[in-house]
Amino acid sequence: MANKYLNRRFTVREIVLLVVLLVVIIIGLYFGLVYYPIRQRTQELDAEREQLQEDLADAQIERNRYDDMQKELEEINKSEGLSTEMPQYNNNAQQETLSAHFSAIFAGLDENAVNIVFSQPQLTSDKKVYTRSVRLSFSVTSETKGDSATVYEKTRSVLHALLHTGFRCQMTSLNIGPQGRGDDLLNADVSVSTTIVFYERA
Repeated sequence: MANKYLNRRFTVREIVLLVVLLVVIIIGLYFGLVYYPIRQRTQELDAEREQLQEDLADAQIERNRYDDMQKELEEINKSEGLSTEMPQYNNNAQQETLSAHFSAIFAGLDENAVNIVFSQPQLTSDKKVYTRSVRLSFSVTSETKGDSATVYEKTRSVLHALLHTGFRCQMTSLNIGPQGRGDDLLNADVSVSTTIVFYERA
């Protein structure tokens, strides 16, 4: 009996129905396994691309604002430290004195983020002046307890103090960079690195 049904020839109507069913299955598999996944992934990629473009534009705006802030601070601090008298050269004593000043200036900041590097004093060609280059890096955050000043105001205050230790000096480089993203530029945490040259009479 089973062989009879298996050996039976399909009618035209049955063949048409089988073909239609096969086409429907193939179309369903295509849409389910190919079309919709690709369409969904394309939409996700488009959304990611738009978000990246927005993030890039925001980052560029933020970078430009930091550059403007850095230029302003450079102009403010360019020659302020040159108005004081030059002390007599005394290598160890002068370095200890400057270190004490720096410790007091950085007292309200994260000490783990403070780095101070003294270079070996150099005698100028006329043998009248020693130059002592000091590289300083530190972080300024909005989380200082008992301080309501903005990060910008704190940064400006620290740089001002560094140039007013009572010794003739000049800031030769300054770089300010954001530590993260933030909507409030004046209160966004920053990393600061600067080089200050101190002058001493030979």
